[in-house]
Amino acid sequence: MQPTKIYRAGLQAKFAQNGPQQLWLNWAPILSFMVVNGQELVLDTTQTDEDLLSLFTLSEALGLILFQRGYFLLHGSAIHLNGKGVVFLGEPGAGKSTTVAAFAQGGVSVISDDMVCIQVNATGPSLVLPAFPQIKIWENSVTGLQIKKDGLTAVREGVNKFSWHDSIVFNENPVTLDQIFVLTAPNELAGTSFQVPKHQIPIELISYFPLADSLLQGTPLKDYFEKSTTLAHSVPVIKLSRPADFSRLHAFVDDLKTTF
Repeated sequence: MQPTKIYRAGLQAKFAQNGPQQLWLNWAPILSFMVVNGQELVLDTTQTDEDLLSLFTLSEALGLILFQRGYFLLHGSAIHLNGKGVVFLGEPGAGKSTTVAAFAQGGVSVISDDMVCIQVNATGPSLVLPAFPQIKIWENSVTGLQIKKDGLTAVREGVNKFSWHDSIVFNENPVTLDQIFVLTAPNELAGTSFQVPKHQIPIELISYFPLADSLLQGTPLKDYFEKSTTLAHSVPVIKLSRPADFSRLHAFVDDLKTTF
């Protein structure tokens, strides 16, 4: 078991593998997963809290199944805007989920939050696949966006993060991927943007790989870069800064809507 960059509920996950088809993800002392052949997810735990179990299962554990099935994964969120799939990436605190929540308030359907699953097609458009229907947002975003708390459920007791799924439209079908935005830290120059050159896109995207870095070795690493290169030739990647204050976020979102 090796430490990873993955944290969930304040715990650092450890990872191990026996070849590409048998993977382990361990969040001691709460639970551990074994993932086999992209078909089987085995849970080892004494926990009975369904909310706690779903918090761990509907994230990196399920992501390992998707990875074994050959999907391209990114740590980010996605929306279905005017018939097109739009993905938002960014470092923690950049506002991915908050931005998607602002779109949802305006009636835009959500494809996924926290992890984006893409079916990369070399001979046709790549597709963003729908995920579990929820947006997870921190309490300061709930307050800033003026979302009513009676429509939210706590992600975990004692943590000021909430799951929002009521009154939101969630997409249930794959959507053609049209654009990827990388959100930089909010600042006073919000709205400034530049397009990432095609040759830099594979390096840009690999920094948002949501699973254990040690997975990307040998053939899996080659496959990831090949898929990144395919995306680089068909999907623009744009770095963009969003407003630091919530009062301007909806105007920022409205401006983005006009670009599609």
